Amino acid sequence: MARWCMGLALILALGQPTPALADADRFEVSLIARTLGYRDMREPTSFTPSAAFVPQQGGWVRNWTEQRGYVEAVYRLLDTNQVVLALGGQVGASVGRFEAKNVEQGVYEAWETRPAFLWGPCARLILRRQPGAGVFARFDYAFFSAAAPEAREEGANRSGGGTPPSARDAFFSWTSHEATARLGYDFGPVEAAAGASLVAFRLDKRLTHHADPAGATGNALAAILALNALPSRYGYEPRSLVVPFLSLAVRPAAGLTLEGSIRPADQPDVALRLAVFF
Repeated sequence: MARWCMGLALILALGQPTPALADADRFEVSLIARTLGYRDMREPTSFTPSAAFVPQQGGWVRNWTEQRGYVEAVYRLLDTNQVVLALGGQVGASVGRFEAKNVEQGVYEAWETRPAFLWGPCARLILRRQPGAGVFARFDYAFFSAAAPEAREEGANRSGGGTPPSARDAFFSWTSHEATARLGYDFGPVEAAAGASLVAFRLDKRLTHHADPAGATGNALAAILALNALPSRYGYEPRSLVVPFLSLAVRPAAGLTLEGSIRPADQPDVALRLAVFF
């Protein structure tokens, strides 16, 4: 599909005069605020050093929520009446919250991360009848990467046991490949579009323990020593990769666009973008 789109873009470009590189509005800088999350994530990767000494229980529900604030800058390598091809990247900050609960066992755990440096490249392809009017198709790709230690941990255990927050430290890293295809109509001052997004999100958690083994015996002592010796590692991914995508943009002034978008899901992905062209 990507090769087909690129080939079509080049064919259309050959039929239109390409503006000089010095033309205006080839640069676009956007300020983006975004909130997103994933509920009931699956756990394809799990390593716990204490597994040989303590029975592992199922029934866990894991959720992730995230707030992103970043700047995106792109440059239009190709800008004709029918085709726009732009490349760029984004930098900013992200804060996440991970929750894990087991209703049957009466256990709840949650971590909030410190602000993480967020970065990644992006690309955009637009196929249209004419600039600023009519039907258009738009394809976006963005990659995000971030990592941060925990800022704080909270939890509850019905039995009163479990590992206290002071006896372990968590570190989180996450990446996201996001490809969005949308079909819309440009009315001039207003633009509306609908489509779908393929989001390949991955969250990794590392737990480092430093529990006091004093007073422990048997399997409990062996489990503590194993946890202190090696970090526990877990990987989480959403159960669904494809979600709908809706967007609405307004242009209150020349060279200025305000856009809102949403990916409806159990935990909606909502973004607000302020873009400036120059």
